[in-house]
Amino acid sequence: MHAVPRKAAALIAQENMLPEGARVCVALSGGADSTALLLALLELGYPVSAFHLNHCLRGAESDRDEAFARALCQRLHVPLDVQRADVSGYASAHRLGTEEAARTLRYRALSQALGRLGCTHAATAHTADDNLETMLFHLVRGTGAKGLSGVPPVRGSIVRPLLSCTRAEVESYLAARGQAYVTDSTNLSGDYTRNRIRHEVIPVLRSVNPDAAGAASRLAGLLRTDEAYLDAAAQSRLAAAQESGGWRTDAFPADLRGRMLHSLLRRQGAPMSQIGQKHIALLSALLDSPNPSAALSLPGGLAARREYGLFYLEKGTNAPPPPLPETPLRPPFSLEFRPGVWVRGEICKKKQVIHKKFNTFSADCGTIDFDSLAVRTRRPGDRLRLTASGGSDTLKRLMIGKKIPREKRCRLAVFADRNGIIAVEGLGLDHSRCGSGEMILQLSVEE
Repeated sequence: MHAVPRKAAALIAQENMLPEGARVCVALSGGADSTALLLALLELGYPVSAFHLNHCLRGAESDRDEAFARALCQRLHVPLDVQRADVSGYASAHRLGTEEAARTLRYRALSQALGRLGCTHAATAHTADDNLETMLFHLVRGTGAKGLSGVPPVRGSIVRPLLSCTRAEVESYLAARGQAYVTDSTNLSGDYTRNRIRHEVIPVLRSVNPDAAGAASRLAGLLRTDEAYLDAAAQSRLAAAQESGGWRTDAFPADLRGRMLHSLLRRQGAPMSQIGQKHIALLSALLDSPNPSAALSLPGGLAARREYGLFYLEKGTNAPPPPLPETPLRPPFSLEFRPGVWVRGEICKKKQVIHKKFNTFSADCGTIDFDSLAVRTRRPGDRLRLTASGGSDTLKRLMIGKKIPREKRCRLAVFADRNGIIAVEGLGLDHSRCGSGEMILQLSVEE
């Protein structure tokens, strides 16, 4: 047996790529690697289908590749699903580079093809040379251990059986089988970074070590083992740090902080291709900020904020919510002020037994202008005096002192009349509203 199917069989077994009963779909471009993958899996006895995506980027050459894939699968009696994609239009609409747009559409279409073909796994033809190119590409861009881990043998339902084979072995296998293949002319161009790495850098590395691709594969395997351990440690830390819908800021140790933040960003759907080290540095500064309440915006419409020892990462904006409209009040009243939160009020005698609880305020009726009584949210200039000995202070300063999270401050109920603030949810009753009258206005905010 040739080295290609032999190495593919060994890697499939080692990584448990294709368990019993698996049906595999080969991503068939018509190039040497994918053609060899199709032949090797058939030789190993797997039930194989194929999928070809015409990217419509190279005109007649793209149509040639599609025709080759159709003819090859017809000769081998392999079911083939062919689709076309407007890569250029997608790249323009989503502000992506052509390579990134093509990759996104290719994997999306491949996933959809699995269902149409009744397959459980998709096989892509990445080789040891591809892995080396990927590691070098990430290295020169600046990366961590994850980037240097290269191409994973298994990612969900996607498997890569040729990852231990070199491109030279692939071409030797096809020559031995007398099998032709097509060549993408863009692979010969020096306009793409990967091509320059392939044609200029890797030959130099092979002059130093002929088995450079194999050495890189061994390094990638070691790094993936380390990555798995560190990722598990980061996930454990994140789970232990969860509190009140966020994470404790003191639970991000320096040695795992970047990994934990990357995990949270990925979990929240951040566009990771747009996330760079500067964003991690900004998030780290937010965690360490002496300001008890701070926030920043991130790519993908994400917002990060710190509130009194807790860190939050969520969809949305850091802009404060719009103020709720002012609502006139006529005792007795009971109305929903915001979703799930009600404000209530009634006039009663001072000697009447009142069951006091949090956010219940008793104001002397003689201090209230009932014609202008209303409930609203805070406004610039609002002030509250909570004690006889102290002076008044702004609601913002009082809320900060009470450690009320910033996103909640603009939603709290403020009772007021034309003379000023009467009481504020979460803070208390203005001292000027205390009196010796016989009748009181009992106000409450209840969930």
